[in-house]
Amino acid sequence: MNGLKKAIAAILVFGVLFSPLVPHTEAEAKVMWENQELVKGQIGRATILKNTSLYNIKNNKLATAKKVSKGQTYRVYSYSGKYGGIYGVSKDLYAQKSSSIKYERAPSDKIQALGITVTKKSLASNISYPQAFGLFNKAFEASFNRKFLNIAKQTQQANKELKEQEKKDRENGWVTGSYFQNMKYSVPYNQDNILSISVTYDEYSGGAHGNAWIDTYNYNLLKAKQLSLKDVITNQKQLGKVNKNIREQMIARNKKGSQFWVEEFKSVNLTRDQFYYTNDGIVIIFGEYEYGSYANGINFFKVPYSVFK
Repeated sequence: MNGLKKAIAAILVFGVLFSPLVPHTEAEAKVMWENQELVKGQIGRATILKNTSLYNIKNNKLATAKKVSKGQTYRVYSYSGKYGGIYGVSKDLYAQKSSSIKYERAPSDKIQALGITVTKKSLASNISYPQAFGLFNKAFEASFNRKFLNIAKQTQQANKELKEQEKKDRENGWVTGSYFQNMKYSVPYNQDNILSISVTYDEYSGGAHGNAWIDTYNYNLLKAKQLSLKDVITNQKQLGKVNKNIREQMIARNKKGSQFWVEEFKSVNLTRDQFYYTNDGIVIIFGEYEYGSYANGINFFKVPYSVFK
């Protein structure tokens, strides 16, 4: 598994306002389309070229709802071929396709920048994995989905083998608990065409306690490229600042009862260490027994971009 990082078990909104060019909510990434802001659920925009009407649908017919003037622009959230073609500019308000309307489809990369859809799939109650939809690079989307399905299948096989081993160990009187390997995931970051997936595993195969670890997968969706820390921390000066910040965090946590072996921490490994993106930086992950006692468990060190950029 990517990095073999261990850790204790851790860790289209359509309901935006539909009036023309409304602002985004704070929870969404702000994505500009030329001089206008794109919002989640938007598929395009309609510019009024001549004074015309917007419509409601009543009794399966278009009914005039309001008059609109040349130059106004409306976000479009849906399209239907009915009634000669209608663009949904709100929940119940439509612009009819005509020479009075100029429709422009939103660029795929702009829509993607607002965040793709990641859905939960399961092979068993203890094994869940992500599947992504909404990438405009469909070949990459298919590759992404195969990758995580295969990871889930590998976990399922590992769980099966542990159950078989448990049966043998029980026959020899060695079992102190049920053997298993679990898998679950989270999505720490999904905007600006960057996607972070965090996969948590926990396992018990006998002994005093189980083990757990986290693998992370970070992607530049525009480039269809998986990223490592060296894509974020790009030179030795930045690395030195990150190391200093983490060391200071370890010292501060020790004062509150943690048991970090600060002198053993020399540097973040830019090719091996696990991380994910946040709104204002990255989180670097260290697992069980890494720079500290088992009691520390999983350790997340948030490092703002302001520390090293």
